[in-house]
Amino acid sequence: MQATLEDFFKALRGSDLEVHLNAQVDAARAVELVGWSDRTLLKNALGTTLAKTTADRVLFDETFDRFFRCDAFQKPTGSASGAGQAVPQGADQSNPDQPKDEPPQTGSGSPGGCQGSGGQALSQLLLSGDSAALAKRMQEAAREVGLTDIWFFTQKGYYTQKIQQAMGLELLDREIADAKRQTMVPERAKELELARKRLFNEVRNFVERKLALYGTAPTRQLHDDFLQTQKLSNIEKRDFERMHIIVRKMAKRLAERHARRKKQRVRGQLDFRKTLRKNAAYGGILFETFWRTKVVDRPRVIAICDVSGSVRQYARFLLLFLYSLDEQLSGVHSYAFTNHLVDVSDTFTQLPVEQAVDKVIQAVGGSGTDYGQTLLDIEEQLLDQIDRRTTILFLGDARNNRGEAHTEVMRLLYERARRVIWLNPEPTSFWGLGDSEMKRYAPYCHIARECNSLVQLEGTLDALLRTHAASA
Repeated sequence: MQATLEDFFKALRGSDLEVHLNAQVDAARAVELVGWSDRTLLKNALGTTLAKTTADRVLFDETFDRFFRCDAFQKPTGSASGAGQAVPQGADQSNPDQPKDEPPQTGSGSPGGCQGSGGQALSQLLLSGDSAALAKRMQEAAREVGLTDIWFFTQKGYYTQKIQQAMGLELLDREIADAKRQTMVPERAKELELARKRLFNEVRNFVERKLALYGTAPTRQLHDDFLQTQKLSNIEKRDFERMHIIVRKMAKRLAERHARRKKQRVRGQLDFRKTLRKNAAYGGILFETFWRTKVVDRPRVIAICDVSGSVRQYARFLLLFLYSLDEQLSGVHSYAFTNHLVDVSDTFTQLPVEQAVDKVIQAVGGSGTDYGQTLLDIEEQLLDQIDRRTTILFLGDARNNRGEAHTEVMRLLYERARRVIWLNPEPTSFWGLGDSEMKRYAPYCHIARECNSLVQLEGTLDALLRTHAASA
């Protein structure tokens, strides 16, 4: 039954529920204690060890009910016979002849066992309607062919055929061919052909259920990986909702990574006052030593985003990312511009981040970008607010429509701010071509880099938090 438990862990991961190794060990120990005979008790034991939050419990319950089910080859209407009757969920589903303290011998995905005789010919099982034996043989065949590795819908046909072959399809086809040659009993050939069609339908439905169970999360992860590396300007609107989820996950990962860096130990410097004070109860004997630490201030960020048509998509996800990192940043003040600087911070305090981004882009976005005028507005409105704790984060392509660049303002910002970071969605080979002023602005930036995907954006923000902690 260890293999069944491992398949269940894989099904949980396929349903987007993270199962850590220590939780798996706890679950295995819980199953040893409660056994497999009582479905409700098993579900509660596994749920207690594997589901850590309310949302996780909902996912667990749904996955448990889908994984531990044994309704294959059931008759359309309830039959009084044991062969066609579905096993109740709360009932003992183990072999009646098996001791209660021993786990039933089953194939993958059985809720405690679909018993039946595995030595009979496939044709005999199909014609007799022994649903338990057929289900057990199908589960054993599924494990033999590795059905838990199914990811894509294009694999359905492959696994359907492989499972049928493992169940004995070749022998069944030979029996059908022999029956057709025997003119004395023509009904047997028809019965076998109908049974074969039923076998195909049952196996195909079984494979589709397993695809939904095992393939959902891996397929979504492949799509997420694709979206993370795509140029943000190429992201379609239908993927915005998924992109927002990805951004929040990446921001959470960054927050967890840097949460432990809020204090830095000053190696080798003893805090004498604290050490003496804490050891006063021991008569001045230094049982405990305390070393000097210094608090690492969270960076204060001013985000200035070009929301003109050419780069508005990049601004959307940068702002979403920054406001998802609010626990790691002491304050994000956001400004948007096309040809004049507009303070949009209040919009983000009044609305959810996704709605605020849409509102800002609709209100400020346009054409005719003027970086020179925007820099003059920054000098007038923000220069007094910028100090050595401030990080200025520009996002834009620096295409100024042949206007005045006003690089002297960039020099002032470079001298006053802790860091000036410029993220340009265009390749570096395009900088300085045409009306691009990027090569004139770059000397006054501590960091100037190409950034046109979520992966690059995450790397930049990670570096922002890391270098701030290192230089604190």
